[in-house]
Amino acid sequence: MQEYALITGASSGIGAAMAIKLAKEGYNIIALGRNTKKLDDLAYLIVNTFELDVLTYKVDLTSKEEVDRLLHKLAPLHKNITFFMNNAGVGYFGSFSVASKMADENIINVNITASTIFLKKVLPLLHQNAHILMVASTAAFAPGPYMATYYASKAYILSLGLALRAEGLRVSVLAPGPTKTNFQSRANLKKSTIANLTAMHPARVASAAYNGTLQDKALIIPGAINKICTIILAVIPYHLKGQATKLTQNTK
Repeated sequence: MQEYALITGASSGIGAAMAIKLAKEGYNIIALGRNTKKLDDLAYLIVNTFELDVLTYKVDLTSKEEVDRLLHKLAPLHKNITFFMNNAGVGYFGSFSVASKMADENIINVNITASTIFLKKVLPLLHQNAHILMVASTAAFAPGPYMATYYASKAYILSLGLALRAEGLRVSVLAPGPTKTNFQSRANLKKSTIANLTAMHPARVASAAYNGTLQDKALIIPGAINKICTIILAVIPYHLKGQATKLTQNTK
């Protein structure tokens, strides 16, 4: 059986790095995203390097019509999809009271609603033992001043993923820390110097994510510094957690 890996948010960053890592491991790739050129470039790289099948689809996961059309196209691969990475996400940097209502709605629609509903709809197409990788963040472990809705959305993904695992699905949750992607520029994100210095390359995150998923880990936190940070956050009193994460933001 030809095995396929389905990846949302595959245009760049961790999603694209994961597509390449999975191709190295012999998976055919189904890459979803919004940037057609980047998807085409990714497909060209994988096809010419690994001689595998790559299917790319430009899709807005918040659109019921586009998702339904996509699932109809994927129907012939029924049960051949053995790895699903639920990775698409957006964010913004700024004070909650100043940021537009549309910005918060976009985060909720993409990071929470679309991630949940797309997973529910795609489950019947997955192999019964398929690996499901939900992408949260170290942001899931504390409130995040100036990225309040984004941090909250990642806490939701962490909770959802671990709950589905307890229900019997083969789910792992990836919680990367700062990563060298274009997410920061898209979100107008301003991190502290320390956060920028400790940012990991997407390929390292993808490697840790793949290895952790195959080991059936419930929670995958790439990088020693990120692991230490989450341990510290676990013991800090709740009323201090927000102040602690605020130190990682450059608000000047």
